[in-house]
Amino acid sequence: MMNVAGLQQRTGRYEFADGIRELQFAFWVLVTGFYGWVIWDMPDLWQPFAEWLRAQNAVVIIMLTFVLPIGIPLLISHLGMRWANEKLRRRWLWRTTGFIKAKPWLVPRRTLFASLTIMFAVFIAGILLAIQLRDASLIIRGIYVGTGFEFAYMWFAVANRFNLPRYRIVAMVGLASTLILALLPIRVGLFGLILSGFWGGLLVVSGLYAMRQTALEQKATADAS
Repeated sequence: MMNVAGLQQRTGRYEFADGIRELQFAFWVLVTGFYGWVIWDMPDLWQPFAEWLRAQNAVVIIMLTFVLPIGIPLLISHLGMRWANEKLRRRWLWRTTGFIKAKPWLVPRRTLFASLTIMFAVFIAGILLAIQLRDASLIIRGIYVGTGFEFAYMWFAVANRFNLPRYRIVAMVGLASTLILALLPIRVGLFGLILSGFWGGLLVVSGLYAMRQTALEQKATADAS
C-alpha cells in the first residue's frame, strides 16, 4: 500500500532540498536588520531628511519610508526566487525529476500561527518590562528577541514536519544565540543588526551546505546513468 503521508513529506521536503529558500530568507533577515540599525542607532543620518519628509504629501512619505526600503527588497527577493526556479532548479534540481510546484504556504499555517504567538508574547513581556524599568528600548529589544524565538520555533517545526535535520541545528543554535545576545549591554539597533546577521549567517551556511549536498547527489546520479 502506498504511504501517502511519506509521499507528501518527501514532496514538501523537495522545496527545501537545495538551500535556495534559506538564502532567500537570509536576504530578508539581513535587509531588515540593517534597516533597523539605521533607524534606531543612526538618527543623525536620517533625521535631517525627516524634517524635509514632513513637508511632503502622504504619497511621497509612503514611497520613501515603506515602498523603497521594503518594497524594493521584496521585489528583488521575488524576482530572485523566480530566476532561481527558471534558471537553476529547472536545469539542476528538477532535471531528472521534473518540475514540482511548491504550495502557496510552504510553512504550515498552524506553525506560522504558533510562531507569531510566541513573538507577540515576548513583545508583550518587553512592554511590561519597559514599563517596570522605565526603559523604552526594551520594547524594541523585545521585538527582536521575540523574532529570534519565532524563527527558532518555525525552523524546528519545519525540520520535524519534513525530516530535515539541518533545520534542527539552525533552530537550536539560533535560539541559544538569541538568548546570549539578549543579555549583552549593547544599543538596541546594534543588537538587532548582530542578531539579524547571526540568523542570516546561519541560514546562508545551511543553504550553501544543502546546495553542495544536492550538487553531489546530482553528480552521483549522472555518473551512475
